[in-house]
Amino acid sequence: MMKNRILIFAALSILILVTGSISPFVLKPASAHISKTFVNYIVEVGWNNEPAYTGLMNAAQVTVKNGNGDSAKPVINALKNMQISVKYGTVTKQLDFVPSSTEDGQYVAPILPTRVGSYSLVMKGSIEDQYIDTEISLDDVANIDVVNFPPISASDETSTNMEQIGIILNQLTNDIEEAKRNSDAASQSVLSAAKSFQDVKDSTDRFYMISMTGLGIGIAGVVIAVIAISRKNEK
Repeated sequence: MMKNRILIFAALSILILVTGSISPFVLKPASAHISKTFVNYIVEVGWNNEPAYTGLMNAAQVTVKNGNGDSAKPVINALKNMQISVKYGTVTKQLDFVPSSTEDGQYVAPILPTRVGSYSLVMKGSIEDQYIDTEISLDDVANIDVVNFPPISASDETSTNMEQIGIILNQLTNDIEEAKRNSDAASQSVLSAAKSFQDVKDSTDRFYMISMTGLGIGIAGVVIAVIAISRKNEK
């Protein structure tokens, strides 16, 4: 009997050790999504990628179902009449949700968290015929330094910032040069147009003077002819 107990204990110990050694690879942590029920509608919110870190692209996720428990059905176009904003402290930002490509009734809105702390979704509007006005918390966002390796030193960060500033300054310089070239081209176009106008004006003035001179000569000729005819008739 004692021998059997020892064998059973040994077998259980081995099973626990094996389960413990493989569980990190086969078991997933519980979802940090939060669900709320509004009459017949279940609304679940959370981060699309969890855990969420600062500086890493993520997305707010909203899943809407109609019904109870496992029999609940996904709601298509559930957010078409909803206004949803992400909130951090007193700051809010309107989000544009699109249907998920992986699950019916699920919607995502891209967002890049920039600060550590608590975020929430403020939802107002209607899902089909159910009016909703609520605020649901998202899981806290952690600092990216938790997973950064090797850690970024202050000098590395300063160097990166200087590189970014250099890129921005180069871009601004290029933009200014381009604007100057465009300005010079526009000025040259204006000068060319002004010269063309002046040339036309000079040509018009010369034509006018020639015309007036010809007209004057013609009038003088008529006057001389009339005088000559008058003298001839007097004789």
